[in-house]
Order: sequence, then structure tokens, then C-alpha cells
Amino acid sequence: MENMLTTTLRRAKSFLILALVALAIYQTGRLWFVHMANRNFFLYVTARFVPSVPERSREFVRPMRVIRGAGDGQFAIQYDRLMDTSYRVFFDTVMSELLAGGRFVSVADTDYERILSHPVLIFEYAFAMPGDVFPLGFDSRATTFLTTRGLQEFNSVAIWPSVEGSNVSVFFTSEGRTWEFVLDGVRENLGPNILPVSASSIHFVSAALEGYECLPPGTFVARSGDIGFSYFPVTVSNPYRRLGMINSSHIRNQVAHFFDNPATINARIAGDGVLTFSNIHTVVRYFATDVLEYANFRPRHQNVVTTFLDDFSAAWAFVAGDPHVADENEIFLTGFEARGSGYVFWFGYIVDNFPILMPDNWEVSSPDDILPAPIEVLIDRGRVVRYRRLAHNFSIGDSHVWLGLDLEGFLESQERPLAGLRLGYLMNSGESRLRLGLHGLYAEVNQPEYEYDVEYDD
Repeated sequence: MENMLTTTLRRAKSFLILALVALAIYQTGRLWFVHMANRNFFLYVTARFVPSVPERSREFVRPMRVIRGAGDGQFAIQYDRLMDTSYRVFFDTVMSELLAGGRFVSVADTDYERILSHPVLIFEYAFAMPGDVFPLGFDSRATTFLTTRGLQEFNSVAIWPSVEGSNVSVFFTSEGRTWEFVLDGVRENLGPNILPVSASSIHFVSAALEGYECLPPGTFVARSGDIGFSYFPVTVSNPYRRLGMINSSHIRNQVAHFFDNPATINARIAGDGVLTFSNIHTVVRYFATDVLEYANFRPRHQNVVTTFLDDFSAAWAFVAGDPHVADENEIFLTGFEARGSGYVFWFGYIVDNFPILMPDNWEVSSPDDILPAPIEVLIDRGRVVRYRRLAHNFSIGDSHVWLGLDLEGFLESQERPLAGLRLGYLMNSGESRLRLGLHGLYAEVNQPEYEYDVEYDD
């Protein structure tokens, strides 16, 4: 009996120790990530340090926006919640079937009048989508389906849905050229019924069809309609400032989730007002221009081989793990380019079905140090080397205003050729309320190359 009691007590003691250890880990996670609502330590570690998640490829092939028209010259544009709409389901279905057995028809100069005269859905990207990577977003192994037809990259995909069992036509467009494919066979109305867009309120027209020769032919121009368009301006807030002021201890708490052990953070303020928080592997800086920068100085693994989607997965997971981004606003990929042995990815925000647009001269530390998008992530072999973003959140305001559009005046005021036109919220330094307006897109701004092994003064 005594031996049985001793054994029972020993087991109870072991169980109690395990329970206390688990509770301690849980409480530590709660303390470290007190500003991360609905998150815990283990989920955040998964988001930060697992570089490759297959589902992330779907995020890569998410379009910037969907343009729909019934063939009458009037169009509607949707930016937000695209991953949850029937348009995305239709897009995924058509692309999967096309890659599995679609028929190539021809390649020719883009005929916008033909494409837009039919009920159509246009899935448009903010960057040149690689033809060999695109199929991976649909779990297709036909990675050469597009490239063998000479389609190395494209900017948009226009689809004619099936009507009364007709074939589905698919048009990939790139720099004035269009590759046409067809899904043959009788189909039971594959695709949504595209209804006409009301021209009484906000809608869009095609620059190619309306004769705007100063705009690229693929541009869609906003019209406010007979009754105008009422909307709510966007309110800008900064969680890193307290009562509008920069406070070192407050920012330290806000950036603690970037560190493996927040207790090891060293903080200092430089003469130029830059706040720096660091330990042996991590440096986080907050600039007076309201830009937050994270840098990782862990040794690089020279023998690690990653794919393009591995690197994108790492970037997406890291951004999604930042509570001030994931908990507040919807993001989408605005561009990328190769850098060294990895890539740099840029992301933008969507608020109330319109994009937040960055000016092309947002300084970080100097006129030569520019942030070209709200979020920038530099990846090296699947690891985040540097992460920069605007230290702002965006929310819908509580009082509406009317949209004023002066297209002719806007076009006359441009001093350089336009590469595109957007209707969105322009983010300007110091403004706390953003209104909708027309904003021109120009040639890409040359960005300075990054030095990976940057050393910061102690």
C-alpha cells in the first residue's frame, strides 16, 4: 500500500510540474505578445519561421483587382475580399481546367474592342506575373503550358464566361499582345451572370474605347455618374505613437514581437531621432518619417536552396505575423524583383474597396533612401533579411463626402507620360484623413541595391 501511495504521489507531482511548465510557457507568450490580440506564441513562431507553406501560392496568384463588364462599355472594379468572392472561385476553376487541357488559339496585338464587347471578367495584376510560376498557384504541374506558347509573363487575364453552353475564352495580355485560349465543349454556364453596371453612380470606362490617347489602352477611367458618388474618407492612425508623440518605451513594447526574447532588447536614440532596438541577431529601427524597419543578422545558410514560391511564402508569412498589419487591413502583392540570392517583395493596402497609393518619393532616412510601397520585404534563401513598412493603420471614417473628378484637368497637369491611372487614397506624410482621387502611375523608380550585412553603431 505504501509503495502504491508513493508511486501515485510521484505521478501526481510529475503531472503538476508539467502543468506548471505549460502554464509558464503560456503566460510568457501572453506577456511577450500582449499587444497581439487573438494570437499566441506558438502560432507566431509558426508564422515567422516556417518559410514555405503550399497554400501561400494562392496568395501569390491573387489578382490586384477584378474588372467586370456586360459588354456595354460600362465597368465595375472590385479590390477587396477577392479571395472570398465567386469571381475567385470562377477564376480558379477556369485556370485549373485551362492548364489541364485548354486549347491555344492564337497570339496577336491586343484587340480591346473585341475583348470588351463581350460579357467579361478581367483579373488584373499590379506586376508582371511569371508564366512559369503562375500554374503553381493552381496545383498544376503544367509549368510550361504558357511559356511554350511564348507567354513568359502577363499583366491581366480576361475571361468570357460560358453562356448557354458556349466555350470559355481566356485572354492573357502583356504589353499590347494577347494570347488567346479556349476551353472546348458544352458547359453548363461556367461562370457568373455578368449584369450591366449602373452608370448613374460610380463606374469605369475603357481608355481604349473612349479614345484617351494619352493613357495606355488598358487603362480604366473612373466616372462619378449623374448622381455622383458618396464615400467615407480613410482615417490614418499610428499605433507606434502615443498621443501623437514618439515615445521610446511605448515603441519598444510595440516591436517586442520581432525579438526571440524581448528581455534582451537594447534601446537607444540617435542624434537624428532614429530609435533603435536591438539584440545579437535583430535590429528594429523607427524613423522620424514614420517608417519601421526590421533587420535580421542571423548567419545565412549558404547551402539552402529555395524556390521563388518558398521566398514569397516566407515574405507573406512574416507580414501576416505582424499584428499591426494582419489585424487591421487587407494587403496584396504590388510587385517584386530579384535581389542577390533572393527577392524583394512589395505589398499594398486595400481599404473600403480602394487601394492606398504611395507617392514615389517617400523618404526613409534620406532623399536617396525611398520606400516605394507601404510594405517591403527582402528575402534571402527563404529568410527575412529586411522588412520595412509604413507605421500606419487605416480605417473607414464616420462622415461621408462626395467624390469630385476632374479628369481633363488632371491629365493637363501631368508633366511626364502616364503608365497608368488609379482611383484610390494617396498616402501623404502628416495627413490623418485621406480622400479618394485620381493618381497617375509612372515608370518604375530605380531603387538602390541593399547591402545585406549592414552594421549598426551601438
